[in-house]
Amino acid sequence: MEQQSLNAMAGFDRAGMSASLACAVHCALLPLALAALPALGLAWLDSTWVDWSMVVLALGIALRAHRGGYRLHRRCLPAGVALAGLVIIVTAICLLKGSASHHYIQASGAMVIAGSHLLNHRFCRSCMTCRRESETEERPNAG
Repeated sequence: MEQQSLNAMAGFDRAGMSASLACAVHCALLPLALAALPALGLAWLDSTWVDWSMVVLALGIALRAHRGGYRLHRRCLPAGVALAGLVIIVTAICLLKGSASHHYIQASGAMVIAGSHLLNHRFCRSCMTCRRESETEERPNAG
């Protein structure tokens, strides 16, 4: 894989981690700030469309990052972990909306997705190290 595409894949993993962590912060702090949101004009943050927008964003970034990661390291684990995180979030949106634990369960799903990007990033880095070492060993000695 080219260095440029590897850098792009690492960028997608960083974007995925950032988006997932932003989602987790949003979900964890929203219950605490719920009373102040209408006064600040931010009641829209507790709407369903924001939740689904974050799911679509997380899914798009995860698909792009984990597909590229799989091409490099051939491990399905990061994609499976991301899928588990998305299932947790979608389950919380569909089944737990309005319950006291809704936002906290969504935040835990977002943390699982962030963990999948970290795992993918580490697998990609370790694979690059292995590739460099094997290329160095295969080169004939110039002399």
